[in-house]
Amino acid sequence: MNRGFCNSCHALVPMSRVEREGKVFLVKSCPKCGATETLVSSSAARCRSKRELDPGFACAPCGALNCPECTHHRAPTFAFVDTTNRCNQGCPMCVDGVPAYGFAFDPPMSYFEKIFAHLATLSPRPTVCLFGGEPTVRDDICDIVALARAHGLYVRLLTNGLRLADADFCRRVVDSRAHLLFSYDGDNPETYRRLRGSAAILTRKQKAIENLRTSRKPRLSYVTCLAWGLNAPELPRILDFYHSQRDILHGVYLMPLVQTWDPADFGLTPQRMTTEDVEAMLQDAFPGQSVQFISLGLASHFLTIARYLGRQALPYYGIHPNCESFYLLVSDGAKYVPIEHYLKKPLPDFVGRDLMALERRLEAREKRWETSALGRALGTLGLKKFALRWLARTAIARLVVRNVRIGRLFKGKGLGKLGHAFMAFLEVLARRKSSGIRRRHMSFQQPLPVVILPLEDDPILETERLERCASVHVYYNPATDAIKYVPVCAWRLFNKDIVRDLKQAYEAQAAATPAPADSPRADAVGRAT
Repeated sequence: MNRGFCNSCHALVPMSRVEREGKVFLVKSCPKCGATETLVSSSAARCRSKRELDPGFACAPCGALNCPECTHHRAPTFAFVDTTNRCNQGCPMCVDGVPAYGFAFDPPMSYFEKIFAHLATLSPRPTVCLFGGEPTVRDDICDIVALARAHGLYVRLLTNGLRLADADFCRRVVDSRAHLLFSYDGDNPETYRRLRGSAAILTRKQKAIENLRTSRKPRLSYVTCLAWGLNAPELPRILDFYHSQRDILHGVYLMPLVQTWDPADFGLTPQRMTTEDVEAMLQDAFPGQSVQFISLGLASHFLTIARYLGRQALPYYGIHPNCESFYLLVSDGAKYVPIEHYLKKPLPDFVGRDLMALERRLEAREKRWETSALGRALGTLGLKKFALRWLARTAIARLVVRNVRIGRLFKGKGLGKLGHAFMAFLEVLARRKSSGIRRRHMSFQQPLPVVILPLEDDPILETERLERCASVHVYYNPATDAIKYVPVCAWRLFNKDIVRDLKQAYEAQAAATPAPADSPRADAVGRAT
């Protein structure tokens, strides 16, 4: 049974999805307050289409939403780790910084060692995202990145970018090889004044961006918060900015602003923006062209195909179809165009039906060859892996040829297009760099993954989504020597109590271990505010 929070008394009650007037509402049935509801999607059709393509995922049912005590949560594939609750930016709507907690907490290095050592035992190893607060306020943040990488973990670092305005610090962070998730809300100072508390923030972010562009091969994605009445109309200009960064940009995350603050503390009360609103905004940025999102869980489902191509699948396998949304823009050298410009059918049909059918056929062949005479014979000859890989890559190539508009991949017109295609073929044979081949001969150049992050405020939390969550906050409790997971969307329900307990546990530990009289304690944890 799907359950969520009553809008009036906040009790956990039965909940259902109801379509009405082309929208989707979460209707909560509270025995005390009656029915309450929350808008969760502005487009029932888009929301439903993602559910219809859901490949499914087996998970344990959740009835209590008591995440800190949960013992049956699935192993995460994306792990957030809080590094501090301090921040160098005073966003007036923030409910997760030191002012909201009432104390500061900076976990010691031993805390991260415990977490990273645990995550390194999982298969597959999850991607780690260092979170806050603002992680870069820690002077040892590069040491934390190095520790995670030493455990074989891929590291992302979520940052507002302000400290990256310092060229030396920016260089050290880039050299750490962390993938930076840089908060960027457009180039309008008014957006930063109202949303972040200061228009001057934009100047420092722009300086940080200049530093990144002059750095050696930074790994960078942008996270853009969108709000009605602020920067929502500016999305086309923001897309132009992304394109100007395309040589260093790995992806973008679009985040609808939701009200997690008390209006008495911050007067901004925008209308609810849903995932499908952001999808429609991106569609409007490309008039006359098709822009049809799929769920990020579906986009991450192709473990077998990715393996045969020598790639890593996206780390969101199994998540709920109405969680994150996914799309792919492609630079043609002058601007971004939708991926469907190059496809003969909409993206959901290509990925959710054709590609999914191939994934299942490849999985079935592997299983069949485990016991078949052919599979055993090839295994005896040491040819089984080669044959499976060759057959899989051939099938993938056939699928691409059938579904891709090959002519649109290359520059020029008529014979000129044929010339570019021929030269690209020759340069492939000559083992030239693929980036150079695309730049010289192709209109299909840098791809840009676009992810729309889900709403996370209490009225839209539902156990149906959290049961399948692959993205969690991970923490280590030194008092119990236990590693715990809490789904990302549920973290705010428990984080202040959890972090307060951690602070007290480390303070007790420090008090029981006398520090040398002539030196400050290296593992200092919590500073009173």
